Amino acid sequence: MNLSPRSFLKQLRINEAKKKLCNTEASIGQIAKEVGFSNQFNFTRSFKNSLELSPKNYRKIYKNK
Repeated sequence: MNLSPRSFLKQLRINEAKKKLCNTEASIGQIAKEVGFSNQFNFTRSFKNSLELSPKNYRKIYKNK
């Protein structure tokens, strides 16, 4: 895997968030808390760094696909 435990956990959280963004109507802040981020700002920054898309834009593009 070549990931540190911290990076691995972050990737798991991002993957779970991607599912929730596509399959629920939960707010981005609520999803951030559900997947283990301390706040929406940290979540959005991590999500954008990982995927080069904000959670909002990811939802717009991939919802119901």
